[in-house]
Amino acid sequence: MSETRTTLAEDLSTTHQLNQASNLPHAPLAVDAMQVPLSGGVDPVFGTVKWRTLINGTEQSPRDMVLGIAEFEPGGTLLPHRHEPAEFYFGLEGSGIVEIDGVPHEITPGVAIYVPGNAEHGTVAGPEGLRFAYGFPSASFEEINYRFSAQS
Repeated sequence: MSETRTTLAEDLSTTHQLNQASNLPHAPLAVDAMQVPLSGGVDPVFGTVKWRTLINGTEQSPRDMVLGIAEFEPGGTLLPHRHEPAEFYFGLEGSGIVEIDGVPHEITPGVAIYVPGNAEHGTVAGPEGLRFAYGFPSASFEEINYRFSAQS
């Protein structure tokens, strides 16, 4: 007894196209990183890191995540700190050491690092500098409360 099953709808008039912008909870967004200005690099509490926040929510344009690129000169730093949400780093260029709760992890292009929420972590770039993508499961970068260890 052979049964034929149709796996594709022949009449699409009653289907919903969930990938259409009008059906999504947040509009799609495309950002050219080189068009986003660098921030940071001047506050001694943070270290010398600079960053570009590429995806970030606002009240008018909510998002479900934050995505950015951190950029370090040779030997540059992001000083030890903590924050509530977990974070990821993904190495793009150069190299460095990301220390998480006292354990050093090398970051190079293609290396992904998961930083648990509230874990103390900091970064020191290698001799050629460092660039990595970072992300948070947060609605906006501004809602993330950085607690730097030197301030404790």
